Amino acid sequence: MFLTTAELINTISVLGTAAFAFSAVLAASEKKTDIFTVVVLGVITAVGGGSTRDVLLDVTVFWSEELYYVWIAVVSSLIGFICVSFLKKRWFHTINLYVDAIAIAMFAIQGTEKAWSLGFGLPLGPIMLGIITAVGGGVIRDVLIQRPTLLLSKELYAIPVALGCTLHATTLALLPQYTDVSAIVSIALVIYIRHLSISKQLAVPKWATLNPV
Repeated sequence: MFLTTAELINTISVLGTAAFAFSAVLAASEKKTDIFTVVVLGVITAVGGGSTRDVLLDVTVFWSEELYYVWIAVVSSLIGFICVSFLKKRWFHTINLYVDAIAIAMFAIQGTEKAWSLGFGLPLGPIMLGIITAVGGGVIRDVLIQRPTLLLSKELYAIPVALGCTLHATTLALLPQYTDVSAIVSIALVIYIRHLSISKQLAVPKWATLNPV
């Protein structure tokens, strides 16, 4: 029995939220942190980007009406705390990276569409909020645990998100009749570039880096 589109999106949202929380556990494991800190970091990573987006849009924060996102983050953080050695296994970490890739792609495009539908700062505002939705939680997490953020990394993480959001916002502006197709293509683009980064170690080229080593 195949999932409907709505069920598939919901499943990806749940798995993506868990993947974000797991990434917080792995980040916290680099420091001497307790279980409470791990849970807080897990929740912030999972819902921080979407929360920041909704505050900027001056709308109801999404998880206040869909509280299961917070519960998923809490439970995932607790599981991760107990099984942190399992999370560090290479095969599981790789799976988590791919789930994360799918999630950031979908959340980014959702964030772009939400901001566009509300007419927020057109045409650049939706792109910015799409990026914030996808990577904002991770950036907040890294600031809190005092480690270099994703934005300071040569890894292709925020850049594919920015490309996907830009492509989708451009379509919304010029060819709104192809919004659904654009969403699929933009999500696929983000996932593909993240795949290259994960499997081929594709990174930001030296010519685009200040003081390259």
